[in-house]
Amino acid sequence: MKITQVSLLSNLNFKAGKTEILSDFDGTFMPKEYNHDVICNGNPPVDRESFNSYFGAFGDFLKNDGKTALTISTGRNLFEFNYYMRCIKQQGLKIPSPDKLIITNGGDEFIRHSKKDYFDSNESAMFKTSDRNKSKNDKLSPYIISYDPKRVSQTVKKNLHEMKGSPVVFEPYTHQGSFGYRGNMTLQHKLETNNFPINYVSLRNDGYNQVRLTAANGSPFLEELKKIPSVLSEEGYEISVKVQEADDETYVNSISSPRAIERGTSVNIKPKTRGKVQTLDKFHHAKLISDEITNEGSNDLLIVCGDGKNDIDMLDLSNYSDKMTSFEDFSKEEFREEVRKIPVIAIFVRNSSSLDDKIAQFEKAFNFDGIKRFIVVDKEDASRPDTLLDAIKKAQEEYSKINLEYKRNK
Repeated sequence: MKITQVSLLSNLNFKAGKTEILSDFDGTFMPKEYNHDVICNGNPPVDRESFNSYFGAFGDFLKNDGKTALTISTGRNLFEFNYYMRCIKQQGLKIPSPDKLIITNGGDEFIRHSKKDYFDSNESAMFKTSDRNKSKNDKLSPYIISYDPKRVSQTVKKNLHEMKGSPVVFEPYTHQGSFGYRGNMTLQHKLETNNFPINYVSLRNDGYNQVRLTAANGSPFLEELKKIPSVLSEEGYEISVKVQEADDETYVNSISSPRAIERGTSVNIKPKTRGKVQTLDKFHHAKLISDEITNEGSNDLLIVCGDGKNDIDMLDLSNYSDKMTSFEDFSKEEFREEVRKIPVIAIFVRNSSSLDDKIAQFEKAFNFDGIKRFIVVDKEDASRPDTLLDAIKKAQEEYSKINLEYKRNK
């Protein structure tokens, strides 16, 4: 009996042969040659033939495979990702539409409910805010320590409105510049529309599990924003805080030159988590899928894909075993048995040499018995796959060697 792709994706409990792909977007699923400037600004213009060839083959693979689901996990927020998709669509191009989207490196998850392909539809956005998967937050809750998204958001806004000097509070879709996100999405647009005020603070719209704040360079409100995390901590919330000066994703004006747009300071607040990975990130979503495959005995495969530092926790297979305390445990034979049980294969797309030492460690540790559980995509090395699609096919081939039920039912 032939089972159609639609019925497979709608039945989350079917056994064996299913592949879940959880991939980073920029530089991984979307090759670096089609980066934001190429797609959104046409600088340089897209090589349409190579773009269509690459993603056409990827789309055919997903369609013909029939038992593979694609989730994109990105550092972008929902509005930034939708903007990128809209720019692809406006150029008359298309990519395989993911079944799910995870934003801000491990934040909210969205499920694509539309039965129509976004690129062939009249839809203005690939994912809507109403597509948020509320049940995923419930599943993540055991990892998260003392963090109530609604109350955190309320506390932050209350502090913003009570600041001395009564700042104007903006809530733009992105803090990135208008050169990358045209229209009414940006903080820069808010500043221009309001004649470049300097008495403001800005709260980026990043969903339930991340708060991102900024203000004009030189503004006294910047120092006030840096105090908000301590207020949250005093109220009992366990948070991870990152304050970044001259953040290349945050564009503001300044006290001295209100009409000049420059890189600003961002204050990022996320939940702390239990276990080895202590800040909510892409790994936690992957761990949920891995645990479900193991607990249900479904003999399915999870393939995790990334290219940068923000993907390392997800690509480190030692994080998927609760019995391991660190990566170094893989040098012990008893823990190698643990990795044999993990239904995960990791793919790293090498776009630079910056992580070569870490990647060499992972290759040696995880591929200890000849099975390639850690695969590197490298166009400069003929012994390695040169595309993500080739690496995914290789991952399925390697997993078939160690899981006969997966091979039999794929």
